[in-house]
Amino acid sequence: MPANNRFFLVLTLASFSKTFEEAQHINTSANHSATPGEVFPWSSYRLPDSIIPEHYYITIHPDFQNRTFTGRVKILLAVLKDTDHVVLNSKNLQLREALLLPLPEHHNQKKLSLRLQESVQNEQVAFTSSTTLQAGRKYKLFVSYTAALSSSFSGFYKAFYRTRNGTTRMLAATHFEATSARKAFPCFDEPSMKAVFSITIIRDQQHNAISNMPKRTTVPRADRLLEDHFLHSVKMSSYLVAFVVSDFASKSTASKRGTKVSVFAPSEQMIQTQYALHAGVKILQFFEEYFQIPYPLPKIDLVAIPDFEAGAMENWGLITFRETSLLYDPKISTLRNKLWVTQVIAHELAHQWFGNLVTMEWWNDLWLNEGFATYMAFIATNHLEPSLCAEDQLLITTFYRALEKDSFRTSHPISLPVRSSAQIREMFDVVSYCKGASILRMLHNLLTEPIFTGGIRAYLKEHSYGNAHQDHLWQALTKSAVEAGKSVNVKAIMDTWTMQKGYPLVSVTLQGRKLKLSQSIFTLYPQSDTGFLWQIPFTFYTSNSTAVISHLMKSKEESIDLPHDVAWIKANVNSTGFYRVSYDLPTLRVISRQLREQRSVFSRSDRASLIDDTFHLASQGSLKYSEAFSLSLSLGKEKEYLPIRMFVVHMTRMLSKFAFSRERCVMQLLKKHILSLLGGLMQAQRWDDSGTLPQQNLRTLLLSIAKGYRRLPAAQHAERLFHHWMEADGKTQLPRTLRGMVFQVGIKKGGDREWMFLLRKYIESTSSTDKVQILAALSRTRSTRKKKWLLNAALQNQVIKTQDFGTIVRQLARCPKSNQLVWKFVQRHWSKLVKKFSLGSSYLSRIVVSITSKYTTRKKYEEVKKFFRSRKNLRNLAFVRQSLEMIKVNILWLKKNKKQIKSWLREEYTETYTTNRHCRPARAKQKPLIDLHTVYSFTDANWIQGNSPEEEWEIST
Repeated sequence: MPANNRFFLVLTLASFSKTFEEAQHINTSANHSATPGEVFPWSSYRLPDSIIPEHYYITIHPDFQNRTFTGRVKILLAVLKDTDHVVLNSKNLQLREALLLPLPEHHNQKKLSLRLQESVQNEQVAFTSSTTLQAGRKYKLFVSYTAALSSSFSGFYKAFYRTRNGTTRMLAATHFEATSARKAFPCFDEPSMKAVFSITIIRDQQHNAISNMPKRTTVPRADRLLEDHFLHSVKMSSYLVAFVVSDFASKSTASKRGTKVSVFAPSEQMIQTQYALHAGVKILQFFEEYFQIPYPLPKIDLVAIPDFEAGAMENWGLITFRETSLLYDPKISTLRNKLWVTQVIAHELAHQWFGNLVTMEWWNDLWLNEGFATYMAFIATNHLEPSLCAEDQLLITTFYRALEKDSFRTSHPISLPVRSSAQIREMFDVVSYCKGASILRMLHNLLTEPIFTGGIRAYLKEHSYGNAHQDHLWQALTKSAVEAGKSVNVKAIMDTWTMQKGYPLVSVTLQGRKLKLSQSIFTLYPQSDTGFLWQIPFTFYTSNSTAVISHLMKSKEESIDLPHDVAWIKANVNSTGFYRVSYDLPTLRVISRQLREQRSVFSRSDRASLIDDTFHLASQGSLKYSEAFSLSLSLGKEKEYLPIRMFVVHMTRMLSKFAFSRERCVMQLLKKHILSLLGGLMQAQRWDDSGTLPQQNLRTLLLSIAKGYRRLPAAQHAERLFHHWMEADGKTQLPRTLRGMVFQVGIKKGGDREWMFLLRKYIESTSSTDKVQILAALSRTRSTRKKKWLLNAALQNQVIKTQDFGTIVRQLARCPKSNQLVWKFVQRHWSKLVKKFSLGSSYLSRIVVSITSKYTTRKKYEEVKKFFRSRKNLRNLAFVRQSLEMIKVNILWLKKNKKQIKSWLREEYTETYTTNRHCRPARAKQKPLIDLHTVYSFTDANWIQGNSPEEEWEIST
C-alpha cells in the first residue's frame, strides 16, 4: 500500500453481535464468520507471525450487580509481513465496535470496510481489510466489548466469601494462565508475543482495585464511580496480566531495596497474613541475591482469593493464591502448614525470574517455568526455614511422585508439542513440575553449586524480558562449566531426560572388584526394549567407605573397577538421580542384613529409596515380593519418618487393591505385618504437638494407623477428645497436628448430632486450613444422604466451595461403596464439571483419576472406557488414557502378585492365618469391612502439595 494512501478502518458490530454470540454456542467445532460459509483466513491454532503487539491500553469496568463487565482495548501493532488480516485471540467476548488506525495518524484518512470472522475452535477472531497492511508500518487497533464475569476459575471471574456475621461479599479476580487472557480482552495470547500493558479499572467506591503495577492516579467520574489508572508495565506475556477488584484489607512492608510487599485478604483474616508478609520479604531478598538480578517492579502484592482452582498464580507484581497457600493461622496452623505456605510463596516468587522475566517460547517448554520454580522453592525454603527439612519434603512431594507418574506408558516427555488449549492445560502436571524439578536437582548435583548458579544467572541476564527454550539454558550451563574448567556437554546429557518419556532402571551386579551396570526403561509392567538410553549421573558408596563416587553412564552396559573388595554398594546416593536401582540378589540380601543390624550406615533418604525401589521392582515382577517383604523387616527398629512413610505408602496401595478386589484375608495379614513392625512405635506416641516437623508427621501417621486396630486405644482416645471438644463448643484446644484425625474419628463413630455440629463449625470458621480439615472429616460420614449433600453443595457453591469439590471426591473415592457413589455423581454432572474446571485442567484430571485408579476388574475398565468414549473430544486426553492404564495395571498386578504376597504373609504370620475368620475359604470372598483411605495429593494446578500424613492412611474396622 502506498505510504500516502492512509486509511481509516471502522466496523460497527451491533448488527453482528447476535450472530457472534450464537456462533459461540451453536457449533463449537466449526469456523464462523460474518458471512455464512466463509472460510476463516487462518487455519493454525498458533497465531500468524505477521503482526506483533507492542502496547495494550486496557479499560475494564466490572458490574457487580449484573455480574458482567465491559471493556475497551487499544493495541499498538507492528506489522512484520504484508497481510490483509489481524488475527488475535478472543473467547466468550461479545465484540461491539472495532477500529483500525494507521500510524502516524492523518486527518484525511479514508474509511474502509473491515470484516470480522471468528474461529471458535481455535479461539481466534480475524479483522480482515480489503487493503493490505504493510510490513514496517504500525497501527492502532481499538475494540470495545462486553462479557459475563466468569463462573469458572479462569478469565475474569467472580468469587465470594462469607463474613462472620453471615454476609456474603463478592469480588472479581483474574486467572489467565495458560490461555484465558483472551476471555478478558482480545489479545495476542501467546507467551512469546510480549508487550507493555497499561491497565485502567472503573469501580465503585466501596471496592478497591489492584493490578500488576502500582496505581498512578484515581479519577472521580460524573457517575460517582472511580477510575484507577495504573503505571505502564514492563514488557511481559499476556497470561501474566492481572487485576483484582475487592473490598480486601492489606498489610505492607518493604524489602531492603525498597520494594513494597503487601498481603491482601478479607479484613477478618488479616491476623493470618503476618507470616506470609514476613516470608515474602525474606524470600524476595534471597532470590535477588541468588540470581544476582534485582526484582524489576516497584511492588509485589500477595492476594488470598477465596475461590481459586490452583494453588497460586505468579502474575508479575500481583500474585494470587488459594487461601490455604497464603494464610497461616497462628492458633490452628501447624509446622506442615507453615512449610506449605513457605514453599508456595517461594515457588511463585521464583517465577518472577523464571517465567516472568524470562519466559518459555511456547508451552511445550512449560517445565522451564514450573520445574525451575518448584526446585528453587525448596532451595529458598531451606534457606529461610532450615528446621522444616525441605529436602525431605522435596523427596516426598516431588521426587517420588515424579517417579510414580513417569512409570506409566501414558506418561510423556518433559518437552512435548501442544496444539490446543486443552493440551496446554494438560502440561500443568507432575511431569512438568516434579520431574522437571527432579532432573534440575540431578543436574545441580552433577555440575556443582558454583557452575549451576553461574549458568542460570547468565541465562536469566541474557534473555531478560524475552523468551527462551531449553537449549538456551543448556548453552548457558555448558559455558559456565567450561569457564570453571569442567568439560561437559549439558545438552547431550539433558536431552536424554527431556526429549523422551520415562526414566531408567540401573541394574547393578557386584562381581569381586568389578561393578557391572546396565540400563533399561522402568515401567510398572514389563515391555519390550524401547531403545531409550539416558546419560545417567550414577553415584554410589560402598561398605568400605562413605565417600561418594560419581560416574556418568552413557552406554547401555558399563563396568566400574573398584579398588577393594566390598560387601555391598548403595547406588543413587540420597536419591539425587532420577532413576531406580536393581541390585543383584546376593547384594540385596547383604543390604537387607545391614539394614537390620546397623541401619545408620545408610541415610534416612537412602533407607527410604531402598524400600521404594525394592517394592516397585517386586510390583513390576522383576523381583519376588518375598525379597521386598524381607527387606521391610528392618523397619522394626526404624524411628525416622521418611523410610516409615515410604513403607506405609506401599502397604496402603496394596490394601487398596485388595479392598477393591474383596481379598479380606490378605488385608488382615498385611495389617498384621504393619502392626508387627510399627505397633510398638504407635503405642509410644504422645497426643501433643511436640517435636520437629518430621517427628510431628510421624506421630500423625502412626496414630492414624493405630486407630484402625481395635486392640490399640487410639480410636477411643480420639473419640473422647472429639466429644470433649464438642461439649466445650469447640473452645478447648486440640493438638494442632491431630485435629483432622480427631474430627474424622468423631464423625466416623458419631451420628447426626456430631455431623451437624462439625458442619456448623465449618460455616463459622474463618481459617481455610481448619475448613479443609473439617470438610475431609465431614466426608467420612456413613450416611449416603450426607455424602450426596456434600457433593451437591460443593458443585453448586452453596455452603461448600466448589474449589473444594475435589477434597470431597478424594475422600469418598477411598473405599468401594462410596467410590461407586461418587463415580455415578461425576458421570451424571460431567457437563457441569467441565464448564467449571475446563477439559485438560489438572484439577479435573485428578478428580477422575482419584476415582478410577482404584478399580481392579475388567468390568470397571469397560465401564470407564465406555463413558469417556461416549463424550466428544475426550478420547485423546491424557487423563482418560491414564485412567484406563491404571485400571489395567491393577488387574495385571493382582493376577501376578496376589498369591505370592499371600504366601509370604501366611508363612510369616501362620497363627493369624489359621485363627482369623476372614482367612477361612468359605469367608474369603466376603465384602471387606475395612475402610481404606487412599494415598492422594492435594494440589494446585500450577504446582503440587504433598500428601499430609493423616491423608496417607486410614484403616478403620
